[in-house]
Amino acid sequence: MENKEKKFDFETIADSIDFGFGTEFSLEHTVMAGAQLHVKTAPSIIKALVGVSESGLYGWTPSNETQYIQAIVNWMSEIRHWEIQKEWIVPSYGILQAICASIRAFTNPGDGIIVQQPVYLLYARAIRNCGRKLVDSPLLCRDGYYEMDFESLEEQMRKPENRLMLLCNPHNPTMDVWEKKDLQKVAALAAKYHVIVVVDEIFAEHVWEEGLMVPYGALEEGRENCIICTSLGKAFNFTGTSHSNIIIPNRAIREAYITQRDSDHYGSLSPFMRAALLGAYSKEGKEWIDALMEFGRENEALVRTFFAENFPQIKVYRHRAGTLLWVDYRGLGMTEEEVAAWFERAGVEPDLGSKYGEAGTGFLRLQIGMPRCELQGALERLRQQSSIG
Repeated sequence: MENKEKKFDFETIADSIDFGFGTEFSLEHTVMAGAQLHVKTAPSIIKALVGVSESGLYGWTPSNETQYIQAIVNWMSEIRHWEIQKEWIVPSYGILQAICASIRAFTNPGDGIIVQQPVYLLYARAIRNCGRKLVDSPLLCRDGYYEMDFESLEEQMRKPENRLMLLCNPHNPTMDVWEKKDLQKVAALAAKYHVIVVVDEIFAEHVWEEGLMVPYGALEEGRENCIICTSLGKAFNFTGTSHSNIIIPNRAIREAYITQRDSDHYGSLSPFMRAALLGAYSKEGKEWIDALMEFGRENEALVRTFFAENFPQIKVYRHRAGTLLWVDYRGLGMTEEEVAAWFERAGVEPDLGSKYGEAGTGFLRLQIGMPRCELQGALERLRQQSSIG
């Protein structure tokens, strides 16, 4: 870990860098909301972007550019252990845009889109903006983790108006990982009832345990009716850009998706995103992710210890990916408004669990992917500002 920390900078607070973004920064106000890391991205990406910036050529870039497509194929094989074909890759303008294109391509206005709450809040907006109905198959809350309710899921898939499911793996906001047996059950149900599964795998590179993350498209049961969403967004802290690479093994589904994507005015690759991906999907990019996850493990241990020692009524749920924590504060006996006020007094901004559906009430999502000095300051202010216990 020492060598990795020396090689990569996880101590500069990226939000404090003044580059004319118009955003305010203060060490007395820590934003633990959102999925954006507070550290700089991988040096290999920065180097690649500097190169294209200095070239002065920012023109049209074909989406099937050989080096770009091959980098994706290689990364999926070497990092996700998923062998894909070049023609399966469909570059798009962001995962939410891709989700909307999928919804419009394969469902009709008024149809139901299945989700599993608590889940990423912007799925609901995408469903609403597409004129469809959100159909919830709530997760089952156990002692410190969640399970899928397959009886509920089958009940919803059985309905002919529910022709598409949004599956998030690793799951946001809980940052737990659906195991192979879970994915196989989903795939079997989807095949039985002819439901297309759109799988958001934007956090896949951040899974801590080797071999735990199974790409849904690699499952024999799921390959022919899935749309897999990938991106640099979460893996490399690139959420401020609109890009994604959608992987669709089934030819008919792929062609229908492309038709809808192009009708939404898709043009070409951003030359900057081409450069960024080539810098990211490299040996150096993987080394940076590995170092980031080690750093994240230490931050998670710090937060777990903090709550255990100062607020034992607060429980951190099972966490197997990334730098977002799902925290259960129901043991405090406080309302969401009271907890929000406590955090506000401490100058800390969390994501309130109710944003992720009714099942999220009583929880917080906390971003811990930040320099330790910033994280420790936030925790200390929480301790000082609370009258609990």
